[in-house]
Amino acid sequence: MVKPFLRSGSLDDVLALGENGQPIYACAQQLRETLRLRRQQQAADCLAIPQPNESGTRIDWYAPFPGKVTSWLAASDAQRAQAVRHLEHCLATFRSLTEQTRATDHPSHRLFGALLAKAMHIPDPNHVYLVDDRPVLTFWGFIKPQAQSPDDPLACLRPLESEVEKPAPIAAAPRKPAVVEPVKPAPAAEPEPVPAPTAPAESPAFVRPRRRHALWLLPVLLLGSAALAAWLHRSPPPQPAMPAEVRHPAPPEKTAAPLPELRLPLAHATLMPPPPAPIIPQPADKNALVLPPEAVKAGSTRFLNGKWRATVALKDPITGKRPSLQYRLNAGKGSAVIAYGDGVTCRVAVEAGLMQSGNLVINSRTKARCSDGSRYQIPEIVCRQGETGAAECTGRYDADTTYPMTFKRESK
Repeated sequence: MVKPFLRSGSLDDVLALGENGQPIYACAQQLRETLRLRRQQQAADCLAIPQPNESGTRIDWYAPFPGKVTSWLAASDAQRAQAVRHLEHCLATFRSLTEQTRATDHPSHRLFGALLAKAMHIPDPNHVYLVDDRPVLTFWGFIKPQAQSPDDPLACLRPLESEVEKPAPIAAAPRKPAVVEPVKPAPAAEPEPVPAPTAPAESPAFVRPRRRHALWLLPVLLLGSAALAAWLHRSPPPQPAMPAEVRHPAPPEKTAAPLPELRLPLAHATLMPPPPAPIIPQPADKNALVLPPEAVKAGSTRFLNGKWRATVALKDPITGKRPSLQYRLNAGKGSAVIAYGDGVTCRVAVEAGLMQSGNLVINSRTKARCSDGSRYQIPEIVCRQGETGAAECTGRYDADTTYPMTFKRESK
């Protein structure tokens, strides 16, 4: 069943997370398979399937299951909220498994936990897609260059609290200057018609002395007023509020006006890199697999007779080595042997044949039987011959997982 393509991107645009020099994306198959074996298929399905190109500079990402694809930007708020809840559940599962591995002394288990702890980190929300409304992360195990790994991998997916919704503190509104209304003499302060002192209240005997006292002070007051007026007259008149010191714009200093910036065609010139040197094709490894045209035309696999080694282009997260299989073939039939883990060896019968397209296919009808009693699914190898050089081979583990492989002769 065809899995939907989600996105493609260059490894130069992101920063890969990992452990002990082992990037997480290089262990994608092992991580997803381990989750499946631990009955955590739902958690495994939130991780997209990476497909690196032959040069290892770009990765294509595919959904683990079929369905209608919706980008994060095109999703509704309700879809996003549901997706975040789903991813929170998956994150809790990852953290639980990580805690379990920390309690063991087995190096491979601890490495698995360390890689799983960083698996749900993504560069930004645009790397999340909804497949039939179920969230799938692409470029998981990556962050933006120069960025720090956040404690909460899903922080970028949570909606920011709208500041508008927060009740603005009342004091925040610019207070109307306490509407210091010109303190209108409060009506109450209106001088209550103080009952005019009735003449009888004061005895005439006192009125006459007060009048004489006031008359005596009058000349003094007049004299003081005259002195004040004379002083004011002599003092420099209050210069009319100098019109804001009407500073007539000083004539522009006749400093040499800056010359207009020259914008020559070569301004901010960038050094043009020298033309790339012509790529000289490297001579093919003499032991690398080459599909002879005459054998392909005749449909013969006799050129395969002998001992071969197929090596996957990715490192195993447990051993740090590239998984490899040893093939012994004769007349289109033979066996394959793979060793992994702590000395576990698996063996299975295989067949080789040429298709009408000219491609070579090597596969097995059953899973390999291992020395520890388990079974192992070896990849189906498909090799295509280019115009020159060695054949290009890929190993298909299942409908979802394909990796580049090298196929070299060890002996005849």
